Amino acid sequence: MTQPTDKKPRRHRSLEHPLDVLTLPQQRALLALARYRYLTVAQMIAAGVAKNDSHIRADVLPRLCDRASDNLVKSHEFPRFGAKGRLPRVHTLTKLGAEVVADMERCDLSEIVYPVGGVQYANDFDHRAAYIDCCIAFDAWIAADERRDCLAFRHHFDKTGANRSGMQRMRSVCRIDLPRGRFIVPDGLAFFDTGTKKRAVAIEFHNFPDTGRAVKQLGGHMEPLELDAYSTFFGHNAAGRVLSISSSPELAVRVMDRMIALPGFRDSREFRLMAFNTLESVKADFGSGWVLADRSPAGIFE
Repeated sequence: MTQPTDKKPRRHRSLEHPLDVLTLPQQRALLALARYRYLTVAQMIAAGVAKNDSHIRADVLPRLCDRASDNLVKSHEFPRFGAKGRLPRVHTLTKLGAEVVADMERCDLSEIVYPVGGVQYANDFDHRAAYIDCCIAFDAWIAADERRDCLAFRHHFDKTGANRSGMQRMRSVCRIDLPRGRFIVPDGLAFFDTGTKKRAVAIEFHNFPDTGRAVKQLGGHMEPLELDAYSTFFGHNAAGRVLSISSSPELAVRVMDRMIALPGFRDSREFRLMAFNTLESVKADFGSGWVLADRSPAGIFE
């Protein structure tokens, strides 16, 4: 015989009801998408939206992106690729979602960046997903100590004019102009306070097997480091840094070995301004595991 219980059956909000009240996980999902732009369900868990994927799929996302109209979130499903199989769904804010976030944050809509063109990076999925993993880990490191603070964070996929229509020429918000008309666009730019000092850094994530390509990319940072371009970008008066994150320990070793072999690099000022780490280490604790090319401690996050 079934025993009586006072527990009420769980009720799911109808998708047809107005979006008058958002649950806390739904609010966290919108804020996370405003922060990182593109998120899979696994990344939403990492970002603290909810504790498990079943809750996100059943209770958080449906009222945000499965409505007949006025969706706050757009869900993008990639076509199946032969070698990769089915990629995870990626979620982004819609214009209405950005408006809701602006209202939540009490700021102007122009301050909320969202991808107007939707998700168009299937060929670059692994790189962008890993870069966003790094950003989530960075924020977790910041949040772990009240003395720390993220003062600014920019992503290479954000473009000036991204929230506006028209024929305005797009330009990455991470673009750093250099002398003689040249420029560099790191994966990310961050300005933060470790609790003891402020740091301006450029972030590069490497997931391609061609070590030479990674070394060439890092070589492009020599001049910006020499010019203190990353610090100048944020109005900071101390030396900037470059954070090189590799998808595997093996790749990190190859990159460091190739960098240390570059003529003059070990004796240069830039040698001490470039730190190396792996994705696995960064996701576990963004502030730990950073070394210079000779494997000595980098001391950036102290």
